[in-house]
Amino acid sequence: MGAALLLGTRALSGVMGTHTTKLADILVRYRWLFVVPVVLPLSLAFNLFWALRGFYQRGWRGAPEAHERRVSGIQAQVRDWRVAGTRPPLCTARKPWMSVSPRVARYKARDNTVRVALYDILALDTERCVVRVEPGVSIGQLTRYLIPKGWTLPIVPELDDLTVGGLLLGYGIEASSHRYGLFADIVEACEVVIGDATLVRATRLQHADLFRALPWSYGALGILVAVELRIIRCKPWVHVRYLPAYRLDDACESFTRIACRDHPPEFVEGILYGRDRGVIITGDFVDGPEDAKVNAIGRWFKPWFYKHCESFVERGAGDEYIPLRQYYRRHTRSIFWEGELIIPFGNHPVFRYLLGWMMPPKIAFLKLTQSEAIRAYYENKHVCQEVLMPIADLENSVEFFHGNFECYPLWLCPHRIHRTEPQGLLKPDEGVEDYEMFVDIGAWYAPGSVLRGEPYDSRRAVRTMQDYAISHRGYQCLYAVTELTREEFRRMFDCRLYDDVRQKYHAQGVFMDAYDKVKRPSGAAGTSPALESTTPS
Repeated sequence: MGAALLLGTRALSGVMGTHTTKLADILVRYRWLFVVPVVLPLSLAFNLFWALRGFYQRGWRGAPEAHERRVSGIQAQVRDWRVAGTRPPLCTARKPWMSVSPRVARYKARDNTVRVALYDILALDTERCVVRVEPGVSIGQLTRYLIPKGWTLPIVPELDDLTVGGLLLGYGIEASSHRYGLFADIVEACEVVIGDATLVRATRLQHADLFRALPWSYGALGILVAVELRIIRCKPWVHVRYLPAYRLDDACESFTRIACRDHPPEFVEGILYGRDRGVIITGDFVDGPEDAKVNAIGRWFKPWFYKHCESFVERGAGDEYIPLRQYYRRHTRSIFWEGELIIPFGNHPVFRYLLGWMMPPKIAFLKLTQSEAIRAYYENKHVCQEVLMPIADLENSVEFFHGNFECYPLWLCPHRIHRTEPQGLLKPDEGVEDYEMFVDIGAWYAPGSVLRGEPYDSRRAVRTMQDYAISHRGYQCLYAVTELTREEFRRMFDCRLYDDVRQKYHAQGVFMDAYDKVKRPSGAAGTSPALESTTPS
């Protein structure tokens, strides 16, 4: 417990400089004193409310009719905005603190927001193998609904609070993405209110240009009101295997070979605890345990999953059986490894047994209750970045992350970027017919320099990362803070289809441009004066 607490307080205390007060220092260092007695119970109560609401809605047959009324209301709001004349471009009225993104959304105001209260599962069609949902439906809702029926999504991102709309219009990935692609690749149809208030249903065959342009568009093409998602049959257990690695080249070679082989496991991910120390984790659906190696990893008193995986570095390769929904939620309880910075002793057995059942604190409530000092910390002295890189460049990319951030653990997740017609913002190499394998590299923690109390320039580090990604055909995941200029954004992403769709479907001038939503807002806390004078906004 003492080691964990020391790590957390070092990471937090290193953030404070001459621009903050001693009180702010205390608030940052001892945030857990507020999180444990206040945020955890609120999070638990909120989750219980939504679970009960979901249970009620599943037994209520009026959801489709209510959905139609709500969509009509959204169309009316868009028409009213058009009649009113010159006002800022539209976006949704969802509160900025409700997003899991660390960005600060400063562009929302009363005169440019549309109320979108769409949180329900609308229909399950097992003959067509699709589930129709509203965009506010969360991954937690869907897994609780589908798995007892023997179905699941091909791609189930690990955090329960992620929503279908956010995963489609932003970015979504999971350990099965090496087989199925990104979250947008399991979408079968989208219903969108476009700029003239018309409701359009887009599929691969109808309005295919809109369908292919929606991923990563962040609501810039219209207001998403319903989504049809592909579902597949599942089994109740996952047979999980752990393969430790003790050299970076061996880890990258094994990871690439497993993910790219002809018949790969259903799930593949990697966790690097240091440059030459990590674990490759694979899994497959099974009907039930074949021996006694059962690990109900989702129980409140169990060790955090990434810590459990690290134990295989010491004891060698191993395997076990985990219940399916608990496997899907394996990184939820500890918010991957961010929980150690929020509650430094959260993985201690005493805390887990006494209060672990309340974990995790909701990211939305953490954002809502954070002070300016804490927010400045997360902007200035904390890494929360993901990039998608060609898997052929994996070893070089990890070396770059080590030198630029020195931030561990690192998450590795292989995924396909598909060749589509038309092609959206992401694209495989020109010589590839069907798909190219990429790898997501996720860094969420305090960098090594901060842990050692050394200077760290977050903006320079992010800009250096973005330059590397552009020069190596990579893509920054834009839920994170970006330093991209508009010109750099358009070099990283292929915006030709996006631009055409903005014009064709009347989004230009009606809905906010994607870049204007994801860019660092001018005057944001934590700006570096040295960079402010040289970095275009």
